[in-house]
Amino acid sequence: MVSKLGNTLLLAQPFFTFSVFLSILQGAPPLWLSWTIAIIPLPLRFYITGRLTRRTPFDIPILILTAGMLLGFFLSPDHQLSSPVLHTYLACVLFYYGLVNNSDARLGYWGFLAVLLSLILFFLSVLAFASGLGKHVVFNEWAYELAAPLTGALSMPVNMNVVGGALAVVIPGLVAVALFRQGAWVRWSAGILAVIFGGILVLSASGGGWIAATAGIFIVLLYHRARTFWVTSIASVVAVAATLPIWYNTTWIKEVFFLPSLSGRLERWQATIVALKDSPLTGLGLGGWWSKVSTFGMFGGPHNAYLQLYSDTGVLGMIALVLAVIIGVKLFRQILYADKDSPIYGITAGITAGLIAGGIHALLDDNMNALIQIGNDYLYYAIPLLWLWAALLVVSCQRLLRNTEKDKRIGLLGRIA
Repeated sequence: MVSKLGNTLLLAQPFFTFSVFLSILQGAPPLWLSWTIAIIPLPLRFYITGRLTRRTPFDIPILILTAGMLLGFFLSPDHQLSSPVLHTYLACVLFYYGLVNNSDARLGYWGFLAVLLSLILFFLSVLAFASGLGKHVVFNEWAYELAAPLTGALSMPVNMNVVGGALAVVIPGLVAVALFRQGAWVRWSAGILAVIFGGILVLSASGGGWIAATAGIFIVLLYHRARTFWVTSIASVVAVAATLPIWYNTTWIKEVFFLPSLSGRLERWQATIVALKDSPLTGLGLGGWWSKVSTFGMFGGPHNAYLQLYSDTGVLGMIALVLAVIIGVKLFRQILYADKDSPIYGITAGITAGLIAGGIHALLDDNMNALIQIGNDYLYYAIPLLWLWAALLVVSCQRLLRNTEKDKRIGLLGRIA
């Protein structure tokens, strides 16, 4: 009985970390109690397994990034702003390791996680439509009107760019699960969810989300069949180039891909680069962008996750990013040559495509952190979505490559026999 209870608590380890997010976003429970709850599984895991955590491919980048976050916190000109993001960042790290430590969990565990994520994304979408923080164009006005009665009950502001970025990461994974070898009900469920979330993404009018999701789906096609990828890519580029002058100036597309919005981003990028010239090694300090570059009226920060990372953590953050990309490319290459007949292959390919889509979306928005206004205060906190995807990449890669090696050994033994 005690053993079963301990194993159940270890399975729940990732979810314990959300107590920290509740403390930051809602002010309750007290932060010290939330951290106590989040850390409880660590000594328990050491007692049961003899180790605090498993090693992962991204351990060194995470260690370097954590050092950069701590340095950024000490250099921050506004500790009231930097404290929440540091706490939620550390919670994201615990969340990542909590998932990786459960890599051998049964498929039902991961199915539950997928259902939970889908419900959270749907709820965030409703929040975004209810708050009205997005582009209102001819095809989505009805969705904002439909959600309008919920405005009072759901008062937390959620920008549509946040929803668009999250959906851009998730949709390629769903498409991959629907395309590759799986049980029929799994493929149908993934396909239906892909259509639902694709519809929400379209209604969001998030231009960056559209671009990132499209890129992610093209990566899925590359994993599925290289010839299909190249034919579709070339045909799409030709079609867009041939018709762009016509439909951009005569349709609602101009409202979605609003050129002044892009020019505003360019101004922020230039201002950020100028500010970083004064402290190229240390950055501007955690959350220092709003003190040294602009005011709180510019919620999106530099509207570029890479510049935001550089601003917050300096060179250490950029070193961590480069190492993570190198490790990711190595994993992506291993996946490309793994056993495509394995049911895990499609899942892993979809997760990979989602991470690439997130990386593309990061060029236009900060999808790792968010700044919101609560009353007269401003709250800067870390978003756990890409940490979830990184953990899923590690887990699915381990399972896929393990199955591939097993199949190779079985094939070799068969030839010897």
